Amino acid sequence: MTAASVLPSADEALAQRLLPIVMADPGKAKHLAEAALDDAKRDADPGRQAVALRALGLVAQAQHDAAAAATHLKASMSVARRHGLRVHEAEARMSHALILDDLGRPSAALKEIDRAVAELNGHRRARAIMQRALILRRLGFDRQAMELYRSALRAFRESGDQVWEARTLTNRGVLHGYRGNLKQAENDLRAAQALYNRLGMATAAAQVEHNLGFVAAQAGDVPTALARYDRAHDRLWSTGVAAVGLLDRADLLLSVRLLPEAETSIRAAIDACTDGHLDSVLGLAHLTLARHGLAAGTPAESKEAAAAARRVFQRQGRTVWSARARVAELAAVVALGKANRGTLRDLRSVAGHLLEAGWVQPGWDALLDAAQLAVDLGELYTARELLTEAGGAAKLGPAPLRVRWWHIRARVELASGAVAESVRAATSGLRQADAYRASLGATELRVRGSAETVALAGLRLRLALVHGGPAAALAWAQRCRAAALSLPPTHPSTDPVVARHLIELRRINGELAAAPTGPQRTSRLLRRQRVLEAEIRRRSWRAPGSSPNAVELSIPALAAALGERVLVELLDIDGRLHALVVRGRRVTHRIVGEIDAVRAELESLRFALRNQVLGHAAGGERLERRAEVLDRLLLGPLADLLGDGPLVLVPTGALHALPWGMLPRLRGRSLTVAPSATIWLRRVTMSTVDGKLVLVGAHSAEQAADEVREIAADRPGATVLAGDRARVEPALAALDGAAVGHIAAHGEFRVDNPLFSFLMLADGPLTVYDLTALRRPPALLVLSGCDTGLADVHPGDELMGLVAALLNMGTATVIASTGPVDDGATRQLMCAFYGHLAKGLGPAAALAAAQASAGPRDRASAESFVCFGAG
Repeated sequence: MTAASVLPSADEALAQRLLPIVMADPGKAKHLAEAALDDAKRDADPGRQAVALRALGLVAQAQHDAAAAATHLKASMSVARRHGLRVHEAEARMSHALILDDLGRPSAALKEIDRAVAELNGHRRARAIMQRALILRRLGFDRQAMELYRSALRAFRESGDQVWEARTLTNRGVLHGYRGNLKQAENDLRAAQALYNRLGMATAAAQVEHNLGFVAAQAGDVPTALARYDRAHDRLWSTGVAAVGLLDRADLLLSVRLLPEAETSIRAAIDACTDGHLDSVLGLAHLTLARHGLAAGTPAESKEAAAAARRVFQRQGRTVWSARARVAELAAVVALGKANRGTLRDLRSVAGHLLEAGWVQPGWDALLDAAQLAVDLGELYTARELLTEAGGAAKLGPAPLRVRWWHIRARVELASGAVAESVRAATSGLRQADAYRASLGATELRVRGSAETVALAGLRLRLALVHGGPAAALAWAQRCRAAALSLPPTHPSTDPVVARHLIELRRINGELAAAPTGPQRTSRLLRRQRVLEAEIRRRSWRAPGSSPNAVELSIPALAAALGERVLVELLDIDGRLHALVVRGRRVTHRIVGEIDAVRAELESLRFALRNQVLGHAAGGERLERRAEVLDRLLLGPLADLLGDGPLVLVPTGALHALPWGMLPRLRGRSLTVAPSATIWLRRVTMSTVDGKLVLVGAHSAEQAADEVREIAADRPGATVLAGDRARVEPALAALDGAAVGHIAAHGEFRVDNPLFSFLMLADGPLTVYDLTALRRPPALLVLSGCDTGLADVHPGDELMGLVAALLNMGTATVIASTGPVDDGATRQLMCAFYGHLAKGLGPAAALAAAQASAGPRDRASAESFVCFGAG
């Protein structure tokens, strides 16, 4: 067959005018192509008709509508074929081949592209060869694809075809990314982006930006990946939703356990696949859904989704992707507790297939799945073999993979009786986990540690407790809890966009709280509120990380700082509550009891507390009974160790929400609650701060303005912002650099999003995000409102809430409530508190004294307040 030569000059000119615009601005290209098609039909010019129809097909492809693209491209081929226009037909066929692959028909796509290659010469043939490489890459024939990319690149550089050079570099960069060759991927994509920018192809450059985000995600650089994805999304809004882009984002969100957000992206991708007939992406969507199910603890749904993905990939002949789906399916079998030695053999076999295909990271991951299962089955020799095969993961893999390798190594050594080796492996893994956590700048990402890290930390803690003794366990417990609060804080509110969104949120809140609006307007305001909150969160996730802080606890330094105090650090180890008690220079370990029993009583106490504050008759008696039971469960086993002096308490899990002052043994006793012994030590040894007293009282709480005025009456020189003057920005400006701050207002803990927990000031909510604007927060800050001391507790006792944010930013002591409070009782408590402060008592002792003087009717509200931090 003789290959076709070139397009006629008029048709070539039209193609050169339209096709680059498709990659720069698909919307504009569509308008121009439709006009060109009308002109060509009027002039009865089949060549220009074929070119315009092909351009419309490429526009539809850029807008993720494979069915419409196929219609236009087949029409282009039909016109060209009827009029003997072989080059026109071959180029449309070349484009149609990719659409067939998008539609989930890769075998037909290969036949179509081969027909196009046979009909074309020169740089046009090189273009078809590049498209063939892309189809082969999607099928998993990576080595053949890489060779074709190399030959196509040579041809484009020789002919000066910069557009197609950039396209080839983009596709090769993505292939390098999938295979774990991240430096080569970055180099190719940077070169492609530079070419597109030079050619003015903004849409194509934005697509490369997304691919650079994918490379950063493969490297485990979450902030950079998110920033690149967001930049690409902002520039690609006109082309509609890209299913692959949504799935890339979902994978990244899964890696930091933002599970609801990941599921939203996955569902949107499935919808985009359905709308655009993108059957080639549907298998990937189901595979991502399977990974989400594993992370969310729904292995049955995960297994079903993985099996569906595997069937799609097998039908399409995508062997590598079929293997990846099989790994997910087998992982679900393990999670269901149904794995056996056959599962182990299958995992090892599939891992080998992935490694042979050059997919190194997925292969390592599958080997580690198999090694983990081998340990569970007692196959320690096999587990060691698998770890050796996956040895590259410990050095070259992204941080989560390195943590996983060391965790399994620690388990193997422990099961083999090699305790010292197990300790070394666990310590190495935690070092990797610390570095990875520090690389995440946003609090919301730092606190969502992986299940692997939490399990490894638990293993290291158990080793310390059993083989190192109580003092070693206390030192290691600091590496296992509230580690995010030991990292430098980030300040998302300094982002001008976030600052504007926070102002708008306050305006919306004001409109919602004002005179009633119609349901449609209210609905619009609430939708806008959700959009703004989501955007603030997304932008905060991009914050760069920092260097890891070594969380080392010196027991002698801790003992010296404690003085006469006793420290009790509670730990949940495998469902049992343990206590490490520091008294003098001695650390004692006690088993307290089952955590479930304590958790159930705490829920009952909090229910009774709410009833009591709301004025229900039987609430007080029930509250007292629950407090007595919790006192017996928590403090009874420790009674001989607690003495009668000041206490420092480090809770775990749900106990962060316990109003400790309600327990009979602790009533009237100076006590402070801290996220960890290390954080308490850092805060208590901070230098004292001289400065002003700032009192903020908003009308959102009935007696708040009167409360701050009454406190200020005996304190000349205090800054008072009361009533309408209690606004967010003036309050933040006054609090920055103050020695003591006091905010009296209605408080609300946002269970759905703890970083939007707030105190309601005159112009709207003062949120955790707003507080990050403080560069020098007060040394002592009193949050006089309901629920201000509550926190969202993540595994590893990682905390999110108002108090946690303030301690992270450098506030030494926070007084806040762990439940609802009565305005009048709170006012009296706070006036008494400041009176005791004036007599020279520290915050913890002053709060205890004020609570002890509360009358029976006010006791529940008074004892809801807790002293957090240094005390």
